[in-house]
Amino acid sequence: MRMKPILCLSMMVAIMCGGPGSTRAASNASRPSDSQEAAAREATGKLGAFVGKWESTGAFLDSKFSKAHKVTSNIDCGWSPQGNFLICEQLITEGSEKHIQLSVFSYNSKEGNYTISSMAGPGRQPFNGTLLINGSVWTYPGSFEADGKKIEIRTTNDFSVAGTEAFKTEMSEDGGAHWTTTLQGTAHKVAR
Repeated sequence: MRMKPILCLSMMVAIMCGGPGSTRAASNASRPSDSQEAAAREATGKLGAFVGKWESTGAFLDSKFSKAHKVTSNIDCGWSPQGNFLICEQLITEGSEKHIQLSVFSYNSKEGNYTISSMAGPGRQPFNGTLLINGSVWTYPGSFEADGKKIEIRTTNDFSVAGTEAFKTEMSEDGGAHWTTTLQGTAHKVAR
């Protein structure tokens, strides 16, 4: 799966800087209720569909954006140490070229949405986007400019078959009225 498309430690530093001198009243006032925490845990749990080791095979289809060629990848996804983030590292092979991508998925309980931050290799600038989860289908919407024209792009991951992820990337040059598939394939879970 190709996306242009890490985790900042500032939150941890802010918590640590609060230290023992912070008052309980202030921390209790900003603390979410038990029902809010349960809802956030449930929403975060939906990201668990991608936990494990995966092997994928796909093909870029001939289009004005790419020439037809095959692509394979090995993906390893697991929870962050405290269970709030899903972290996936992916080794992508396209012909003789290999690429590494690191993605961090999370649920934002204040906004009620999912986000993804990805780096397309060590030292690269991260890409940040939105992830929509509807049942077993994940959708990554986005857009970019090409030749002065806005190109809509969406990638979907379908987890409706246990242990399988069907993925597809589509592009539209007319505001979403017509979509052209540029990449499609499947991934299979090979280990937990």
